[in-house]
Amino acid sequence: MVKIKYALILALFLLSLTSTAQVKLGINGGVVLSTLVRDSNLATNDGTVGYLIGFNAKYNLGELGWFVQSGVDYTKEGDHIQGLSFLKIPLILGLDASDDVSLFVAYNLAWQLGNDNGVQDFYKSFANILGIGFEISISKSMAIGTGLNYGLSNLVSVPAEAKNFNIKPFTLDLYLTYRL
Repeated sequence: MVKIKYALILALFLLSLTSTAQVKLGINGGVVLSTLVRDSNLATNDGTVGYLIGFNAKYNLGELGWFVQSGVDYTKEGDHIQGLSFLKIPLILGLDASDDVSLFVAYNLAWQLGNDNGVQDFYKSFANILGIGFEISISKSMAIGTGLNYGLSNLVSVPAEAKNFNIKPFTLDLYLTYRL
């Protein structure tokens, strides 16, 4: 619960900085290519195509090109057996490598909102997800990007009862961002 509290405080702080010229607000949406890694084996299940939609605030840290970014994303992901929906708060540290290219690492605090078969008690409501990615600006206010994300924690709430049952999300996000 403490992690959730600090993540929300950080996200609200970043969004409150919109009065400075260093902050850019954006909305984003795109496609999520995903699978659920079961027992550390990527090849067991076919993936699925989902979507993401959200908003963000990017705060430039200075002239060297470093930035932090946060926001809120809603994603639909999973595999051909199970679909999951998440509300994510990404905490991003990035570098504007040039005027048109940004590189970043991300830590996502994710809350599972639901799943296709309604067995909510089987899954944990909270997940830790680590990601890397890049964005390419296609105009002053538009960018396309991609991120590769992997779950750090098991989504199964009672792994002792489900022996050798370890499920982690693995996604490739392809998105478009519009900066306001």
